[in-house]
Amino acid sequence: MTFGELLISVGTGHLVTLPGSRAARTLAAGSASPRLVPAPDEICARLIALAAAELDHGPGACWDGAVLTLLFPTDAPRDPAVPGPRGPVEEVATPAEFLRAVSAARSAGTHEIRLRPTFRLDTPLPDAVPLPDTTFPTPGTHVTATPGVTADDTADNPISRRLAEIVGTLTAQDEAPLNPARAAADLAETLPTSGFVVAGAGPAGLWIEHAMRPAHGRVRVLRAGGPVALAGALLAGLHGDIGVAVVEDPPVGPAATLLHLASALDVDLVVEVWGQRGGLRRAADHRQRLRAALRGHGVRVIEVPVDFTSTKLLVDALTDGTEDAPDAKDSAGTGDPQADFEQKR
Repeated sequence: MTFGELLISVGTGHLVTLPGSRAARTLAAGSASPRLVPAPDEICARLIALAAAELDHGPGACWDGAVLTLLFPTDAPRDPAVPGPRGPVEEVATPAEFLRAVSAARSAGTHEIRLRPTFRLDTPLPDAVPLPDTTFPTPGTHVTATPGVTADDTADNPISRRLAEIVGTLTAQDEAPLNPARAAADLAETLPTSGFVVAGAGPAGLWIEHAMRPAHGRVRVLRAGGPVALAGALLAGLHGDIGVAVVEDPPVGPAATLLHLASALDVDLVVEVWGQRGGLRRAADHRQRLRAALRGHGVRVIEVPVDFTSTKLLVDALTDGTEDAPDAKDSAGTGDPQADFEQKR
C-alpha cells in the first residue's frame, strides 16, 4: 500500500501540497488516497488543512515534499492563518510508528505534529488498519462542529422556545441593514440541494448555527474563525458542491489568496460578507442576488449590510433559559456584537 493509503487510514481526506513538493503525486498515488489540493503558500495550506480537519476529514495534512504537518481540530485553536513556532520534526521509520504518533497526538489533544517519514512510501501497512469513509456528510443534513440548541428543537425546551420567538420576530423585519436572522433565513430559502454553507466562529457563525435550517443543502459551523470558512467552502466546491462561505470581513490577505486559488481550480464558490457595506435596501434584494450567485459559476462575492446588535438576544437566550426573553425589536445590546459574543461564550 502507498503512503496515500496510510493517510486515508487515519482519516485524512485531503493532502494540501506546498509549492515545490514534486513528490506529491507519487505520494498520494493508489486506489485509496487523499484528494490533492495545491496551495500557493504555507498560510493558505494551513487554512485548508484545518478546514479539512474541521469538516471531519481526519487530521488536516500539509506536505512540503519531506515533512508532513498534521493539524487536529481543538476546542480553541490558535489563529490558523499565523503559523506558530515550528515544533520539532519527529522521524518515523515505519508505518506503525506513524500510526502511533498520530494516535498519541489525538490522545493528548495536540493541535499540530510534524513528521518526516523515512520509510519507503510503498511500505505495506500494518495488518487490520481500517480505511474510513472520507466523504462529506449526507446531503440534507445540518451538522455543526459544536452542537447547540436550535430554534426548531423540541417544543418543551424553554431555550428552544425563546430562540423560536427571537428568530421569528427578527425574520419578519426585512429592512436594510438586515438583522442576522433575516440574512440567515434568506440563505436558507435560496440554498439549492448542492449548496454547502460553511461559517466560522463568531457572531455570523452563531446565527448560522442556531437560526438557519435550510430545506436543501448542508450547513457546517466551524470552531476556527478567520478565513477557515472560506477554505472549507473551497473544499466543498472541490467535491462538486456550491461552496458558500459566510464571513464578517471582506476577503483580503490570505482570504483573497484563497479566492484566487478557487478561481484557478475552477471551483464554484459564493462568499457572503455580512458587514457594513452592500447596496441592498430590503431582504428581497438579498435573495435576488443570492439566487443569481448560486446559479452562476466561479467565485462570486456578495456584500450584505448586517446589523449584529441583536446577537445579544441570541447569546442571552442560549446562556439563560429561565428569564423572559426581551423584545427583539427593542434590544440594543452593547453596540459591539463581537464583544457581546465573546462575553457570553
